Amino acid sequence: MAAKTILTVEDDPVIAKILSLRLHKLGYTVLGNATSADAAFIMAIEENPDLIIMDIGLEGRANGIIAGKYLYHFFSKPIVFCTAHSGSKVVENAKQAMPLGFIVKPFNDKDLFNAIEFSLNAHDSYKPNNMTSTELHDLVNLDLSIMFLDTSGRIIYYNPYSEHLTGIPYKRAFFMNIQKVIEYDHKSAIGYQNPSLLETIREVAAIGRPLDIVIKTVKSGKRKVLELNARPRKDTHNTIIGYMIKLEENFVKTRALNQ
Repeated sequence: MAAKTILTVEDDPVIAKILSLRLHKLGYTVLGNATSADAAFIMAIEENPDLIIMDIGLEGRANGIIAGKYLYHFFSKPIVFCTAHSGSKVVENAKQAMPLGFIVKPFNDKDLFNAIEFSLNAHDSYKPNNMTSTELHDLVNLDLSIMFLDTSGRIIYYNPYSEHLTGIPYKRAFFMNIQKVIEYDHKSAIGYQNPSLLETIREVAAIGRPLDIVIKTVKSGKRKVLELNARPRKDTHNTIIGYMIKLEENFVKTRALNQ
């Protein structure tokens, strides 16, 4: 049986190195270490780890709890949280992200091994109702824009084509509101459209039918007609925690609009 693969997310290089050595000692394959939440999403999709060990105290625009929540519910990656704090408030906050394992520093090899194996077994028994890793990898490499948002419209992840569409690198767009990344031109649409892009996304997700929207590109200001598809993403309690959206340009309508 092939060794299970693990991605670590730790912004302290010394701790990351020690953790990697201990994981190798226990027989796991370490795919790498991400030092930020946005890097964790990229590596999770590209490397497809069996499990992610996430430092709760991750610094940056999104902490480890937020990153772990969306890695699990959006991308079906089992998470083991690692923290130096065992207080009830920390534990309660972490529980909202549905981690499958939890270890408190300092921990020994047995603690680490047990947390990993328990999480892997639990994940095999009950996986979130999401797409497989292969389906996800194929999806984000399509020649159309794929974006994952939280309920307030903040960008959790978007693919390389989205960078091309918006003119903004993912690393900079991470955790920005989509309405600051895309210039939405609702006045150019045929018929009435909600002036809020986020509300339009919510409406499309609720109705379940695509809608043509108009945006302006950052560099040239040229208007583009895009078909917007949106699907809600839910947690294990059937609560909407975000949206997956697809944006595909209609070149015929774009040419007609700009004539």
